[in-house]
Amino acid sequence: MNTYLSIGSNVGEREKELNEAYGRISILGNVRGSHIYRTEPWGRKDLAEFLNACICLETELPPGELFHCLEKIEKDMGRGRKEKWEPRIIDIDILLFGNLIFKSPYLEVPHKFLRERRFYLLPLNEIAQDEQDPLTGKKVNKLLRECKDNKKVWKIGTILQLKA
Repeated sequence: MNTYLSIGSNVGEREKELNEAYGRISILGNVRGSHIYRTEPWGRKDLAEFLNACICLETELPPGELFHCLEKIEKDMGRGRKEKWEPRIIDIDILLFGNLIFKSPYLEVPHKFLRERRFYLLPLNEIAQDEQDPLTGKKVNKLLRECKDNKKVWKIGTILQLKA
């Protein structure tokens, strides 16, 4: 099943962190990634700019198990969780999981902010413009056109890649 993830970093060597996360996620299934985008922080204005990208992961893992695998990748890469919207070396979010609608105490799919965050929608549109949000039935490219988020998001020209 095609699952779409967002990855972001605003600490350290951000591009290197994104590519490392991409490599670690590739162990879970076939992957392809978007370009990397530089983005203004969302939620707090006192944070450094992020680098963000999206990944299509083909996986047979159920959503809860995938969530825990991704959480372990974050932890193994040095992510701590002390406060909401804190600086982070890596952040991995599940945006879409096929056409599944899933809600638990620790995970909501589609991601509850999918339709509100340009830094999710621009890179997602690059690799999944015709995928549908199962809650609204709208394609990703329409969600992007309708997004009211005015935070700046710039493509930096580098595509996620697996390191040899």
